[in-house]
Amino acid sequence: MGLTLVFAAGCSSGPTQESAPSGGPGFPVSIPNRYGETVVPAEPKRVVSIGYTDQDTILAFGVVPVAIREFIGHQPSATWPWARPMLGDAKPEVLPASDVSVEKLAGLRPDLIVAMTAGLSREQYETFSKIAPTLVPPAQFIDHGVPWQETTRLIGAALGKPARAEQMVTDLERRFAEARAAHPEFAGKLVAGARPNSVDPSQYMVWGSQDVRARFFSALGFGTPAEFDRRAGMRFYAQLSTELLGRLDDSDLVVWITGGEAERARIPQLAGYERLRVVRENRTLVLDDELSAALSFSSVLSLPAALDTLPARMAERLPR
Repeated sequence: MGLTLVFAAGCSSGPTQESAPSGGPGFPVSIPNRYGETVVPAEPKRVVSIGYTDQDTILAFGVVPVAIREFIGHQPSATWPWARPMLGDAKPEVLPASDVSVEKLAGLRPDLIVAMTAGLSREQYETFSKIAPTLVPPAQFIDHGVPWQETTRLIGAALGKPARAEQMVTDLERRFAEARAAHPEFAGKLVAGARPNSVDPSQYMVWGSQDVRARFFSALGFGTPAEFDRRAGMRFYAQLSTELLGRLDDSDLVVWITGGEAERARIPQLAGYERLRVVRENRTLVLDDELSAALSFSSVLSLPAALDTLPARMAERLPR
């Protein structure tokens, strides 16, 4: 039996320590989620990462998953350069992006399945939870829209490292505050995060404000164009016809977040692209594979890599 997990592209209470017999310091722990609660009875030793970007956060806690889900880029061990030092000499098994077999997952003998960015249905969650405690997002966040702070805290709780999680959140939020202070001109400006359709040249996509990439921009002081947010609705993105390409001109800056050289080559071929005001005024920025992936992962390991260079590059393209 196989389960295909499709990447589309109110407040809950936090984790609590239960009064059951102890499985080690801080355990067991109960973490509310959109389908119920994840109960981790003891410190996990065999963690499987089936979320598309969850490996970063797991690795940040010094825990190497026994298996990692492929996402983008086909990196060694499905791990990008900003996280690779955390692997050490380990070479986790790489699970396919398109399909996770229940039998395969069970054969890995996990004691924790991290699926924060897997987009699991209730049925999938219940199936996987029979194998091992399965961590999925809280109810108040859309799929692929959980803020990095929440992801860090929840994975930290499941691994028995809540204090370390809080420290990582504090440190990274300080870096965002420093970037905002260095670029007060960002406040109130609108940024559209966009991507050409890799298959259909008559379509392009934009991210809504609940998406993790848009959350990066908002943490720097930017806003999301209201129409793109409305069109995204309760999804993390909206797919638009190139007949609406002109809507990009409602932004102060357009950042193209792509999935490879072929997609980047499609950008100037979009119908009407050269007539856009943001193009004529050089208010667009096309990110390479690594920066695009850093924003798509939006983890405590990838975001510092983005903060190293991206704010300055965005500032150069803003209107004076």
